[in-house]
Amino acid sequence: MRPVCVRNVRVRNEKSVIDAKFTSGQSFNLTGSRLLTLLAVGLSLGSVILDWTVGQFPLAGLSMTLPLWICGLLTAIVGYWAVPLLQALKIGQIIREDGPQTHLQKAGTPTMGGVFFVPVAVIVALVWSGLVIGAQDFLSVLAVSVVTLAYGAIGWIDDWQIVRRRSNKGISPR
Repeated sequence: MRPVCVRNVRVRNEKSVIDAKFTSGQSFNLTGSRLLTLLAVGLSLGSVILDWTVGQFPLAGLSMTLPLWICGLLTAIVGYWAVPLLQALKIGQIIREDGPQTHLQKAGTPTMGGVFFVPVAVIVALVWSGLVIGAQDFLSVLAVSVVTLAYGAIGWIDDWQIVRRRSNKGISPR
């Protein structure tokens, strides 16, 4: 089977639509809403399968599914407020002039999304572990949370450099 090739990109109803054509001649439209739905269903199914693999009921205390859904819901709620704020602050994606033309549609897309979803995930992890597994393993969860926040801080600094310099070059890899 030959790989999928993207024919064109156009904007319809203020949503980005990508027409992809398969070798059979069929095409479909991938909008942000459809991709979000596919991602949510895929992650939920994967989480449920992993829970069942280790013998956990998906909505029980030690499951991965319920914290995933809680994080997703809280991130959506915080994002509903944070994304317009990032847009108002003009914290948007900078596109290289010499890059592919299809990247031009990303111009102005809010960057720094980790500023709201990383703290939500860390807070849910700390609260969930404190309530479910108790104090015996809380320190290991706290250590992982600190490392996660440190990597999130690196991402924030990188995004801030991009916004401040008005260039797509963030932190130097060296």
